Amino acid sequence: MPEQSIEVECSHCHEAAHYKLGHDSDIDEALTHLKGKTQIQIKSIIKNHKLDKAEYGYALYACPKCLSLYNPYDVRVEYDEIMLFQPFYKCQQCNITLTKAKQPYTDYICKECGQN
Repeated sequence: MPEQSIEVECSHCHEAAHYKLGHDSDIDEALTHLKGKTQIQIKSIIKNHKLDKAEYGYALYACPKCLSLYNPYDVRVEYDEIMLFQPFYKCQQCNITLTKAKQPYTDYICKECGQN
């Protein structure tokens, strides 16, 4: 999916938040968005294994507890016909594993006013 942008507006304070979705690069460019262990693991997979499929790009995640939205650069790599590498993300407030956000995005908490 080509990179695109979405805007989520709070129904209470009308503060808008902008999020990116998708990507516009190849796997080498995608690696520049990744940090630490994730980048090292994917480079190792590319070098040492048969890469079957790679999906990467900005994604929208949410905390199931505090309903905060996050916009990490996400990656999913399938290799050697049966292996899968996909990192998980944690909420900065609750330290709970994030899940993919579902629409409507108005159900999530506004970072400005704390309402949804």
